Amino acid sequence: MFDDLRAHLAALDGPWPARRRPAGRRPATMWTGPEQDPPPCAPPGEEAPDVAAHGLGGDGSLARDVGGYQAVLAIEDPLTVRLTYVGSDGYPLPTVPGALKVPHAAEIRELKALAKGVRGTLAGERARAEALMAADGRSWRHGAWRREWLDHPVSGAVARGLIWEFQDPGGVWHAATPGESVLVTVDGRALPVPPDGARVRLWHPARARPGVVRAWRGFVVDNRMVQAFRQAFREVCVLGPDEAGAARSDRFAGHILRYGRLRELFRERGWRPDHRGRLHGGAPPAARRVLGGGWRAVLRYDPAEQGDHVVTGHVGFERRDRRHWSRAGLADAPPLVFSEAMRDVDLFVDEASIAADPDWPDGEDRHHLHYRREAAFGRPGAAAEARRAALERVLPRTKIAGRCALDDRFLTVRGELRTYGIHLGTAQVRMEPEGTLLRVVPSRRKGQSGLFLPFEDERLSLILTKAVLLAADHRIADESLLRLIRTEVR
Repeated sequence: MFDDLRAHLAALDGPWPARRRPAGRRPATMWTGPEQDPPPCAPPGEEAPDVAAHGLGGDGSLARDVGGYQAVLAIEDPLTVRLTYVGSDGYPLPTVPGALKVPHAAEIRELKALAKGVRGTLAGERARAEALMAADGRSWRHGAWRREWLDHPVSGAVARGLIWEFQDPGGVWHAATPGESVLVTVDGRALPVPPDGARVRLWHPARARPGVVRAWRGFVVDNRMVQAFRQAFREVCVLGPDEAGAARSDRFAGHILRYGRLRELFRERGWRPDHRGRLHGGAPPAARRVLGGGWRAVLRYDPAEQGDHVVTGHVGFERRDRRHWSRAGLADAPPLVFSEAMRDVDLFVDEASIAADPDWPDGEDRHHLHYRREAAFGRPGAAAEARRAALERVLPRTKIAGRCALDDRFLTVRGELRTYGIHLGTAQVRMEPEGTLLRVVPSRRKGQSGLFLPFEDERLSLILTKAVLLAADHRIADESLLRLIRTEVR
C-alpha cells in the first residue's frame, strides 16, 4: 500500500551532523515474587554485580581469524551488537561467507552463540540501568562507578549513552555524559575529573529544572546520541492538585485496553498481574510492580463489557512493613517512585488503548465506539508530550518543516489538497476543518529513512511517516485514500 511512500520519505533527509560517537536484552531483570525488591543494583558498600565480559576488549569488541577472514564482534551502541566478516579487501560482510560455512561450521556456531550471549548481557545491563531511574538514593563512589559501569566492555556501552550526575566537594551535583576520555556537560564543556571518592548517580529529568531538561534533549538530538533507554526525553509524572491528600489516583481510570497487549507490557515493565481477579471469577484484579526502597505500585482493572478487553481503574501505592505491605497515600511515595509508576501506567494506556488501534472493527458496541471517538483525539498523556518534544527538534531538520505546526494535541500538516491533524497520542488522523477521521495505514517497512530519532517509539515513527505522506497528498497513489480526501474537499 502507498507505493509512493518511499519517495515521500526522502523529505526526511536533513543536514544531520556526524554521529558524536558510536555508542551498543538478557530478559529484563527478574525477581522471584512481589514480596521482594527487584535487584537493579547492589547497595552502597557491597560488591558490584558480576557482569560477563565475554572476552571483549575495552572498546566492546573482539576479532578472530577464521579461514582467511577476520570475524569481528562489536557492540556498536547500547542497542546494537553486530557480527561481521572482513575479507582481504577490507569490506565487512554482514553474513557468513559461503567459503566458511562448511569447513568452519563449528567456529561459526561458536561466534553466533557468543553474539547471542553478548546481546543478552547488554539487554540485562540496559534493564539494570533503567531500574535505577526509580532508585532515588542509589549512588557510587566515582572509582567504583568507573569499574562497574564505564570501564566494563558491556556495561560501558550502556553508561556512555547516558547522562550522569557527579557531586563536587560542596555537595552540588553536576550533570555530564562520558565522552572520549572526558566528561562532557550539556554546554559542551569538559567537567573536571572527580576524585575517586566523589559520588555518582544516574541523572533523572524529575530532579532537573525544565530549562536544563530542554538543553539535554537538544544535546541528544544534535549529537545523535543513542541512549540505552528513554532518559533525556523521559516522561515525568508529578502529583496533581487533586491527588495530594488522596490514597489513590484515578487519572488513568476508565480507559479500555486490549488485554493481550497489556499482558505483554506487564512483562516488559516488570509488573505482576494477579490472575485471581474478576477476569477469572475472583476479586477485582490488579497488577503490581516493586520499585525498590520498600515501595510497590498497584494498578486495578476490570473486564470490559465485550471482548478480550479491560477497563483501567485506580493506581495506588503500598509500603513494606517488615514482611507485609500496607497501603500508603500518594503523597507518601517518593517523587521518583511515583513518577516511574505513573509513567508505566501512562505507557499501558498509550500502547494498549483501543483508541490507537487502526484495525478496530466498526461494528463494535456503542460503549466502545463512544470511548474510541472520545479518546482518539482527546487530551494526550505524558508519552505524547515526549513525542511533541522530540518533534520540536526533529521537524526543523526535514523538508516538510514549513508544512507542519505543533500544539498540545496535534501535529498539523498542510497538504496540497487539505489540512490534517495527527494526534500525538494515538497517531489517528482527522481532516480539517470538519474533524472527519481519516484512516491512514502506511506500509510497515523498516529502515525507510535515515532520520535520527532520539528514542525508539513506533508511534513517533508512524506520526512522521503519516506527516510525510500527507504533506504531499496530491501524489498519493492509493486511489481509495485519495478519493476519501478529495470527496471531503468537495
